[in-house]
Amino acid sequence: MEVKLGLGLDGISFGISQDSLKDMIGEPDKIDVDHDELPLLQYNSLMCTFWMDKSDRLHWIQSANPLLTLQNTKVIGMEVLDIVAKLALVLGYSHEFEDYGATESYSFSEHELEIQSEYGIVTDVCFGHYWKDDEPLYTNA
Repeated sequence: MEVKLGLGLDGISFGISQDSLKDMIGEPDKIDVDHDELPLLQYNSLMCTFWMDKSDRLHWIQSANPLLTLQNTKVIGMEVLDIVAKLALVLGYSHEFEDYGATESYSFSEHELEIQSEYGIVTDVCFGHYWKDDEPLYTNA
């Protein structure tokens, strides 16, 4: 499972509809909602949650899948500081950091990318589509 920054995950592209997502990977195990009452489609076997926007288009993915790769590197279960240092080098800029105690967040906002960790180990990778002039860029939808 390869994260394609700004584009999606493997063959799943940002901007596709909820129905198209379901056609591709089946019915979700659970449908929740975010703070804006927008759907979050959870797929247990993929260890992924797909976030839909107000236009019912995929705009954010959260994954804890141990097979997930980013920049051709396995990330889940790895030392977070190693992963963040590599990303800073590859992406060309430093991250923003938030500390929640045992849980930490490292964000690369220009690439709509967030690395979450607990006790120094990567637990989740969250990523979304890019933006231009405050409008979403859905390049492959």
